[in-house]
Amino acid sequence: MNKLSACLIVKNEESVLPRCLEGIRTFVDEIVVVDTGSNDHTIEIAHSYGACVYHFPWTDDFSAARNESLRYALGEWILYIDADEVIDAANAVKIRQVITREDIMAVTVRQCIPQQADNIATSYYSEYCRIFRRHPDIRFEGAIHEQILPSIERLGGMVLRSDIVVHHWAYAIDAVKKQKRAERNLRCLLAEMKHVPNDPFLYFNLGMTYRELGQRDASIEALHRTLSMDVGNMKRELAGQAHLTLAKIYFDVENTAKVAYHAQQAGIFDPANPLPDYLLATLAVNERQYEKAIRHLEAAIRITKGDGGILPGVELNMAHVYLELGGCRSMTGDLPGAEEDFLRSLQYNPSSATPYLLLGNGRLMRGDRKGAGEMFERALAINPSLDNARQGLALCRNSE
Repeated sequence: MNKLSACLIVKNEESVLPRCLEGIRTFVDEIVVVDTGSNDHTIEIAHSYGACVYHFPWTDDFSAARNESLRYALGEWILYIDADEVIDAANAVKIRQVITREDIMAVTVRQCIPQQADNIATSYYSEYCRIFRRHPDIRFEGAIHEQILPSIERLGGMVLRSDIVVHHWAYAIDAVKKQKRAERNLRCLLAEMKHVPNDPFLYFNLGMTYRELGQRDASIEALHRTLSMDVGNMKRELAGQAHLTLAKIYFDVENTAKVAYHAQQAGIFDPANPLPDYLLATLAVNERQYEKAIRHLEAAIRITKGDGGILPGVELNMAHVYLELGGCRSMTGDLPGAEEDFLRSLQYNPSSATPYLLLGNGRLMRGDRKGAGEMFERALAINPSLDNARQGLALCRNSE
């Protein structure tokens, strides 16, 4: 049986490391942990899960630390993973199966980044090469946002694109740690750009880091610099993300013309992402162009559901999207269609009172006071403080 080594680099990860190691120890043959200077209980936790722990001084170079972990791995295959990532049992089985193939050198996985409940996007997905054969010439490159794929491609090895999912719990860290991480990333990116001055990937990450730090103008400049380079030499999804981020920034400053342009470009470069259509729908609603908004919302739903066989790069909060779609249909006078959308919203989130309130309003407008009253009662059962539902219910009862 092919042996699999899990390789991690860590520093002060005591809050997340147990969950990661608990998942991977069930299907890997060894765990290699390279610590870059922890002063909490990270090392003790790693030892408690049977990991082999090594020490490496942090030099603002992720590839150096990653490559150090590869030095100690003994398995025929490597899985590299971060402390704030988790692999569930179903995906563990897929990993064990895929490394039995003799015709491949590496495997890409889909990194899933779940979002907080109030986000329109519930999860973001990115494709990374995370599984590869142990080979002396396969090494990480880049001081930050390091990549393993270039060295694999130089060897001519076959890379399998898989549907294996690794969950990355990025939002679990606190604001202080996020700020420090962004400041560290900025420092590393600026240092790396002195050696690689014309890399669109570096400029893209620089733009994203500036945005995280709240430096809007610097973010815009870096992202435009990304797109001014030869787009043919970068991943189309990367160009799509650059356009989408610019659209979001311009949305915040209410530059609707630039929002529309960059959202449209984002959809062209990254058709697996429903957010460009969602953003264009939001623009259309603001301009009271409800038919146009409906078209974009329906397109966003199709992408999220994977219609056409393309795995979505983003999963939307479908309960909320159907609420918005129903609201747009109501504004066009399509009350039966709106009711269908509100009912679909409830299928995704049956504990929400808002769809019942909107259903009640729609039925009241159609003269169905009994049906409206039932919907208002259900809304109040979930949220007794809804004044609109209470007023609607009173209106229904007074007219009986």
